[in-house]
Amino acid sequence: MSTSGGVRLAPRVRNLEISPTVAMAQRAHALRAQGIRVYDFTVGEPDQPTPGPIVAAAVEALKAGRTKYAPAAGLAELRAAVAQRYRQDWGTSFAPEQVTVTVGAKQALAQLYTAILDRGGEVVVPTPHWPTFAEAARIAGGRPVLLPLTGKNGYRLTARSLSRAIGPRTRAVLVNSPSNPTGAVVEPDELVRIARLARRRGVFLILDDTYTHLIFRPEVAPPLDAVAAAAGDRLAVAGTMSKAYCMTGWRVGWVIGSRPVAAACAALNSHSIQSPATFAQIAAARALRGSQKAVRDLAIEYRRRMIAVQPKVDALPGVVCPEPEGGFYLFPNVEGRLSEELPDTVALSLRLLEEQGVAVVPGEGFGAPGHLRLSLATPLEDLREGTRRMAVFFSENAGPRRR
Repeated sequence: MSTSGGVRLAPRVRNLEISPTVAMAQRAHALRAQGIRVYDFTVGEPDQPTPGPIVAAAVEALKAGRTKYAPAAGLAELRAAVAQRYRQDWGTSFAPEQVTVTVGAKQALAQLYTAILDRGGEVVVPTPHWPTFAEAARIAGGRPVLLPLTGKNGYRLTARSLSRAIGPRTRAVLVNSPSNPTGAVVEPDELVRIARLARRRGVFLILDDTYTHLIFRPEVAPPLDAVAAAAGDRLAVAGTMSKAYCMTGWRVGWVIGSRPVAAACAALNSHSIQSPATFAQIAAARALRGSQKAVRDLAIEYRRRMIAVQPKVDALPGVVCPEPEGGFYLFPNVEGRLSEELPDTVALSLRLLEEQGVAVVPGEGFGAPGHLRLSLATPLEDLREGTRRMAVFFSENAGPRRR
């Protein structure tokens, strides 16, 4: 058994690695601390501040003394607000009792995995994928089964491909649409077919809808009412206030599922985090019940940035950059720019940061070597300058010289 500094660590954490996004962001921060100008396209965090009315609601709650423990399932007013928001946006009929509040979507995912994965139980994770989708399953004692998707069909998941990955040990399938990192959106009819497949095969459909309100084409919005009807008690949703409401640091998310699933997640909360800060939950409830104009404006802004930047990245020699359908990432294929000097995108990303001050995330962290992830969650002027610097970098590193 390996040790670290003489300290014996549990097997579940020995092989864990820091998120590649966090690792590159830390390198960028170190350079900024030296006074170097860095164009940081790493972290998936809106650059806009939390809207004023949400902040005001938290301040009011603090002044009113709303600083005590909240129930393990979350405040009743927030659970009701989540159910109401889904009903108004997607036509679903979730009850407040089907909602358990969590510390962001990461903890929602962790609680879901812990609740439904027995030791060795498998969860199918389409890839390229956000690393936590796989690592959280391992921590919970399960085993992620990666289902490779290709750029030929825009990295879109289909029920047919998913069906082939489901085996006797499968307990859940994970769908993230729009996808982090590809920006791909599962077609509405296909999502319903996936829901039917999950119910038929007796596995859970875990729907991570972190970026659902940031879809660029309204016609591909998920038909959650039809999905919920098709999946029945096999549907579980991991949701969050982080992206669409610019509330990353507030750490408010939720699980929606059948009453037994929601109750299990609440029980897990009671022995771990209890629930997010009470005043943060109150602010989240206010945000969900109030005007949604800021959410719509955010989607419009990210689409504007995507339209301005994606063609420039796609035009780089040897680079192919599909147009994302949602979220706020570009995911260019740069395999044509790898060489003996730059054998992988880890080396390429480090050189790009050192020589041009542009920080991106290498695709290796998403199970997609040969790709880069660029976050659009940074001002448009910085995006334009960053892509200009990328063009300079690629012109100075003129292409493959492999034998």
